Amino acid sequence: MAWVERDLGAALAHVAEGALRASGMDCAGLYLSGPDGGLRGVVLGLPEAFAREYQRQGVAIDPVLAQVRATGAPASTLVTLGARWTQCQLYRRISGRFGLAGFATFPLYAGDRMSGVLCLGALAAAGARRLDHEGLCTMSPHAMRAAVGLVTLPPRHPRLTRRQNEVAMLAARALTNRQIAEELGTGTAAVHKHMKELNRLFGTATRTAMAAAWRAGCGDRGSPFGD
Repeated sequence: MAWVERDLGAALAHVAEGALRASGMDCAGLYLSGPDGGLRGVVLGLPEAFAREYQRQGVAIDPVLAQVRATGAPASTLVTLGARWTQCQLYRRISGRFGLAGFATFPLYAGDRMSGVLCLGALAAAGARRLDHEGLCTMSPHAMRAAVGLVTLPPRHPRLTRRQNEVAMLAARALTNRQIAEELGTGTAAVHKHMKELNRLFGTATRTAMAAAWRAGCGDRGSPFGD
């Protein structure tokens, strides 16, 4: 897995693994939209080098992802490109090098907003043939379950470290510094230091204002990436 901090990456990998196992495909990618419009997430069933290359240059040249973003509906290499799949830049530069025979991309929604995508891929021709319209319909429930799984992830603010985010989240729940320290297994002095830094980062002067700024940065639906 790649491209997210270890704790969040493990949670995303668990969701992606469930979709991969249920779909019977060979590999999966679960990506969430960042505040900059980019994608960050995890890849299962393919080398780490693929994840790095896709993140570095693949997102920008992925025609299936572009179709999903334009329509808000599932798409695949077979449906979107057909025989042209092996001629496109994504295949020539990245996917072909790692034996990715085809994939489907499903939008993930938080309310009416697309918050990420689930990709299910095939490493052999037989699996790639499953990526037709019927296959997209058959696999769509896995994306729905993945979206539900993401709702259970704790909200994340993109500007904060994991510990800062934990302190801000508990403060937003109206816990005192002592209660936050007990919850996190640390001292009140450390919590006070984090609170001071959070107010500095958000340009706030009170606990209530800091909590409001944290909520706003996490988005209305509490996306782990605060989009």
